[in-house]
Amino acid sequence: MDLISYIIGLTVSATFLLIFSISENNSNRARYFLIAGMIISVSLHLLNIFVITEGYSAAAIAFIFAFPMLYCIYPVANSYINSLFSRGEKIEMKIKNYVVPIFIFVFTLGLLLFLGRSEFKSLVLSISSYGTDFPPELEIYIWIIYVLYYLQFLYFMRRFILINKKYKGNHEFSFAAKWLKYIIFVAFLYETVLIAAWFAGNETYLIDSLISNFTILVFGVIGFKHDEILYQLKLKEILKKNPITVNGRKIKSKFEEDSQNEIVNQIKTLIVDEKLYLNPHLKIKNFAKRLHLPEKELSILINDVLGKNFTSFVNEFRVKEACKLLKNNDLKISDISSEVGFYSRSAFNTAFKEVTGLTPTEYRSKH
Repeated sequence: MDLISYIIGLTVSATFLLIFSISENNSNRARYFLIAGMIISVSLHLLNIFVITEGYSAAAIAFIFAFPMLYCIYPVANSYINSLFSRGEKIEMKIKNYVVPIFIFVFTLGLLLFLGRSEFKSLVLSISSYGTDFPPELEIYIWIIYVLYYLQFLYFMRRFILINKKYKGNHEFSFAAKWLKYIIFVAFLYETVLIAAWFAGNETYLIDSLISNFTILVFGVIGFKHDEILYQLKLKEILKKNPITVNGRKIKSKFEEDSQNEIVNQIKTLIVDEKLYLNPHLKIKNFAKRLHLPEKELSILINDVLGKNFTSFVNEFRVKEACKLLKNNDLKISDISSEVGFYSRSAFNTAFKEVTGLTPTEYRSKH
C-alpha cells in the first residue's frame, strides 16, 4: 500500500509537471516556479520508491540530488508568491533564500568522502523512514539537517503570514491572499504530520505519502488557478483605475432602464480599450464579482442591451483581431487561435464561422 501511494503521488506530480510545462498560457514567468515545485515532488517520490523497493544503489544516487530539493520547497514557494503579487511580471531568485539547500547538497557530497557503502545506505534508510535509531557517527549530520529544515520552515511561514496580513484587506490582492492562506494551512498540516511521523517511528510511509499526495493536489489546483488569479489581479487594477458607475455613483442592483446602456457601454469600452478580450479567462462572472452584482442579473442586462450573450459579444472582438492576424501567412492558425483568447482551435473555428460565415482557412485564402 505504501508503494502504491507513492506511485500515485509520482504519477500525479508528473502529470501536473507535464500540464504546466506544455500549457499554452505559460508565458507568465511566475508559472516557472510551479514547474520547479513539481520537479521537486517527482524527485522526492522517486527517492522514496527506491527505498521501499530496496533499490539501494538508485536510492543512494537519488538521495544526493533529490534530498536537498526537499529544502527548496519553501524558497520556491516564496519566489512564486512574490512573483504572483507582482502580477507575474518578475522572477525573484534571491540567493540568500537558497543557501540552506545549497549547503545540504554540498554537505551531503562531502559526507560521501567519509562514509562507506553500508553507512551511507543506513543514512538513506534512516532519513527516508523517519527512523530515530541512527548510527552514532551520523547523529550530528542528522540533527543539523533537521534543525535547518524546521528553522527554514518557520522563517518562510512567518514571511507568508506577513504577506497574507498585508494583502488580505487589499481589494486588489484579496483574491491572491485567499490562496496564500490555503498554502499556509496546507504547509502547517504537512509539517505537523511529518513531526508526528518522526516520533511514531518507522511505520509512517503511508501517512507521509497520503499527506504528500494531498499537498500536491492542493498546489496542483492552485497551478490550474494560476492564470485566473493573475487575471483577477489585473482586472481589479483596471477597474480601480476605470471604475464602472451609473452617473458617477456606485452601481446598485436593480438599475433603472436608462442606466443599463451606460453600464454596458462602460464595460464595452473597458474590454476594447484594455484589450481584455485577448485573455481566455475573461468571463461575465469576472465583471459580476468586481461590480458586486449577481451574475444572472448582469447577464440579462447585457442580453437586453446588446441582443446577444456576453460570450458572443467578446468573441466578435476576438474574431476581428484574428482577421488582422490571418493576413500574415507566416502565422499558424492554431497560434492565432490562442493569441486572440480562445482555449481551443475548435472553439475558434466555431466562433469565427458564426461571425464571418467562413472558416479561418477559407478567410485566409480569400484575403
